[in-house]
Amino acid sequence: MAKTKDATSKILHGPRETRRFGRTMIVDLAAPQLGLVVERGSNLPRASVVVTTCAREIITLSKEGIKVDAIIVVGSEEDPARHPDLREITENLRALRDKWFSRAKLYVFSKTRDLSSYDVRATLAMYNAVHIEFDWGTAKNWTSATGEKGPAFTQFVEDCHHFDHLILEVSLFRAPIDNTAANEIAAIGKKILEIKPQEVLVLCHTGSVSHKDGAKAATKAQRNKIVETLADATGFSVQPEEFEEFLPG
Repeated sequence: MAKTKDATSKILHGPRETRRFGRTMIVDLAAPQLGLVVERGSNLPRASVVVTTCAREIITLSKEGIKVDAIIVVGSEEDPARHPDLREITENLRALRDKWFSRAKLYVFSKTRDLSSYDVRATLAMYNAVHIEFDWGTAKNWTSATGEKGPAFTQFVEDCHHFDHLILEVSLFRAPIDNTAANEIAAIGKKILEIKPQEVLVLCHTGSVSHKDGAKAATKAQRNKIVETLADATGFSVQPEEFEEFLPG
């Protein structure tokens, strides 16, 4: 991770209005730090830094009568699921939310492809909903997009079974690989039936191939047709969604 010139880059953003969640506070667990970090050689902020930053702002907002609808945990430089202090941070955020914004929802957005750790799964289960990137139906496309082998995909799908409040975010793209083909969508539908998520959101976005040259998202017309196909095939709530960036560019 690249180091910031500042002693602490911004961990907390907002509150600001979001289309999907109303007035929202965004917590960046991977905002690079030069001071209190989790370990030598890391730029990840310690739990104490994250919690103190959030507590100060949450208490101030509450005393000023400003309501918050949601608190969203994300990671800019590293996935939140990989933060070693995630459990401590999550427990404290829940306590702060319960005391000061009892009606607010607590969400986490993750692109992790490794849910094998019981502790990570148990921690994620503390959130009102876990949003997970899920752009693949076949092991072939999984490997092409992520570079990981097929058995890892099988394990990932199995580990997703542990959540009853999982929201799968399916990004549709046509390049450098195509996950909009009929066979891939059929395979995604079968995985949805296995995982049994709370909801599936389908976006025109490059998702897990964003880092690859020539990445190109599908069109809204393609997305809307695929939404209907997946809803009919699975019987689950499958909704079209617009991509929304929570952190400043």
